[in-house]
This record gives sequence, structure tokens and C-alpha cells, in this order.
Amino acid sequence: MKNISIYILSFIALCIGVFSIYNLGNTPNNDIPQGLTAGAMKRFSFHDQQTPATTAIFHDQDGTEISFSDFKGKVVLVNFWATWCAPCIKEMPDLNELQKSLGGENFEVVLISENLDGIESSLQFLKDNNITNLKTYIDTNRNVARTLKANALPTSFIINAEGFEIGKLIGPAEWNSGDAKALINYIILRRKDLT
Repeated sequence: MKNISIYILSFIALCIGVFSIYNLGNTPNNDIPQGLTAGAMKRFSFHDQQTPATTAIFHDQDGTEISFSDFKGKVVLVNFWATWCAPCIKEMPDLNELQKSLGGENFEVVLISENLDGIESSLQFLKDNNITNLKTYIDTNRNVARTLKANALPTSFIINAEGFEIGKLIGPAEWNSGDAKALINYIILRRKDLT
């Protein structure tokens, strides 16, 4: 009887330990509400610490140099994509609708093409597919993607209005979903609360 009690108590202690480790590993960083990374955003991961966005240069369709400092004051969803990437193509209408519904002075979707043949094919793709709310840029030498460690396409990063990279999602996502909008609105409103 004594041995059974020891086994039961050991089992209970083990269960409590496993639960504690699981809970610790799933606690959001920086007081981020846990529900924000659920549903369509379950693969979005907040960084342990905010880091300044890269200063690497990319280009617009006119060849003008652009950096993330040009978007300071806005929450930016940076999406690395290419016309040959099927998952990128699949999520493009969602990104287009997200920009249409939330884009403005507080938020912008920034597409960065990884096409090796220049920006023209990316611009043509947007035109041919009626993606009218988005503007694409080109990362000619993959400097931006390398700096941000975007090793797969699509990969999306969120940069807050202060210019800090706060998290990323690897792979396609339902960016026009209520889950995605809740996440983005939280980041927009959090900045307003701090000012």
C-alpha cells in the first residue's frame, strides 16, 4: 500500500512538473495576450526581445533606395515573396484585402520581392492578378532577406511603429482573417497606449 502511494504521488508530481514546463514555454513575451497567436496566427512568434529593424536597403520600381526607417511611425507587415512561389501567390489576395481594410497612416503591408529577374515581373504579376492595394519593392541581392534571416518564402515580419522587429511568421497565412487583424490592431493600439 505504501509503494502505491509513493507511485501515485510521484505521478502527480511528474504531471505538475510537465504542466509547469508547458505553461512556462507558452507564456507570451512582453505581456502579449496569449490569444493573439491562436487560430490563423498560431505560427506567428513574438521575439523574446524587440530588435531594431535592419538598415539594409531595398528598391522601389524607380530604383530609389528604401529602408524600413522610411516607414517609421507605422506598424509594417513585411512580406517576402516571389512570383514563382505558390504559397506566396496563394496568400497575396489576403494581403491585398488586409491593406485595403487596415492600410493608412498607422499600418502598411510592404511586399519585398525576391525575384532574381528584377522588379518588372513582380509588378506585372500584381497587375495581372488585380492586386491593386499593394506596392512591391525588390531585394535585388537578398541583403534584406539575409539580414532578417528570411530563409523560406513566404516569410512575414512585423515591425512596430518605433522601428523594432517584434516577430515573424514563416509560411503562408490567412492575413485577412479576424485573427490577423486582431494581432495587428493590438500592435497599433499598444503604441498609442504608450504615447
